[in-house]
Amino acid sequence: MPKISLSTWSLFLKMNYRRAIQFAVENGFEGVELWSNSFDFWPRTLTVREIDCIKSMATENRLDLAVHFCTAGNNLAALNAGHLSESMNQLKETIRLCRRIGAGIVVVHPGTSPAVTFHTEHNLNPKYTPTALLQAAIERYKKSLIEGAAYAESHDVVLAVESFGHEENSIQATLEDLADWVDSINMPSLRVALDTGHAFQTGGLERAIAVLGRRICHVHVSDADNSSGSCELELGTGEIDWPSIAEFLKSFEGMLSLEVLVRDNLEAAILRSKSFLAKLLAA
Repeated sequence: MPKISLSTWSLFLKMNYRRAIQFAVENGFEGVELWSNSFDFWPRTLTVREIDCIKSMATENRLDLAVHFCTAGNNLAALNAGHLSESMNQLKETIRLCRRIGAGIVVVHPGTSPAVTFHTEHNLNPKYTPTALLQAAIERYKKSLIEGAAYAESHDVVLAVESFGHEENSIQATLEDLADWVDSINMPSLRVALDTGHAFQTGGLERAIAVLGRRICHVHVSDADNSSGSCELELGTGEIDWPSIAEFLKSFEGMLSLEVLVRDNLEAAILRSKSFLAKLLAA
């Protein structure tokens, strides 16, 4: 059975992660996805007391937990070896933290291609063309996934790559890219996190489910609107045809993590989205 969960990312503009967990508990969520960031939830600075508090809140309230790897400044496809090494160090810290709090999934974004400025008309080295640099970044990312998945497996954690192909500079251009990475690496600790808003803007949500299928172990849930480009809308206010994917959501075994971030009445929008999703699953 799916578990309606809440990403603390939805509330980071209004409250810290501890208050966000409490909000989830008070409003009957069955899981929490903790968004790692350098402001209030960074694996490197969390104290033993904070970790014990998270574990206690999860145990006492029967919450499933997941952790979203910090995206600010990290790039698992970086061509700068120093940046890549630091990103991998932080990923391993996140995996260790995930295990310590009793969570089972770490969500990561696809890497980004390098923003390199050069004079095209004078470029005589084929290694520095945009196509070559992108391919180099993809190869770096695949090596990072292999190392990260092996480390995750040693900690009984699953690494889930989020569908993110519509974002500028993302090395994931298509859904098939994501499926190919997971299949070619072929490790049980490497799966996919389906993001409904992102997938809607990358070839369509029904197609994403068909392409990614059995690889999906975690779902971010939000509505989306192609006309505005928004993909973190309250459920039922965008253009996603929810009944068309209802059977997939009902049969999903894992966390359906709400990622809703709107300007007005944020808490109310999150709770309306929770109610919308509950009704969809019950229909």
